[in-house]
Amino acid sequence: MLNANLELEALVITTPNYQHADQLLQLFEQTTLPILVEKPVVTSLEQVAKIRAAAAKHPAPIWVAMEYRYMPPVAQFRKQIVNGDIGKFTMLNIREHRFPFLEKVDDWNRFNSKTGGTLVEKCCHFFDLMRLLTKSEVKRVYASTGQDCNHLDESYDGQTPDIIDNAFVIADFENGQRACLDLNMFAEGSRYQEEICAIGSDAKLECFVP
Repeated sequence: MLNANLELEALVITTPNYQHADQLLQLFEQTTLPILVEKPVVTSLEQVAKIRAAAAKHPAPIWVAMEYRYMPPVAQFRKQIVNGDIGKFTMLNIREHRFPFLEKVDDWNRFNSKTGGTLVEKCCHFFDLMRLLTKSEVKRVYASTGQDCNHLDESYDGQTPDIIDNAFVIADFENGQRACLDLNMFAEGSRYQEEICAIGSDAKLECFVP
């Protein structure tokens, strides 16, 4: 067990993605403290069942760092949807046009095996927002992706990065709503890094994140 004399109030996991699941499982065995784990919790489907089973037995809160939920423009955007300002909420579009992945320790974020892939590493924020805003679960997903510009001339221990740099993803939800992600990671200089749009029966609502 972790040393109780340290008087810790909570623990935070901020390591590379591929280490999150194993470290979280280890902490479940060593402490009853609240735990905040950086996104994503897992990088492969094989890890999901173990994490769910262990988390269900943990006596304290477990948080995942999905900070996009709490950004002021996004929080206001959600409030207006919940208040019914757009009428019957039907369609959601999230566009992120931004710069490439930044450099990180040992360049772990250049490979699918360590990140879970771009749609897990970067875009889990947006899939979380889709579920939060629609209040529903996905029943069907369509996607088209590519690695067309970024990191193609880089090499690490003889390996070329394999993370995608652009994608279209469409998600159909159980309640009939639909959401779309438009991702581009070689769009430096975009006025807004994220643009979120919700369309309802009465109005269209837009949210811009510089």
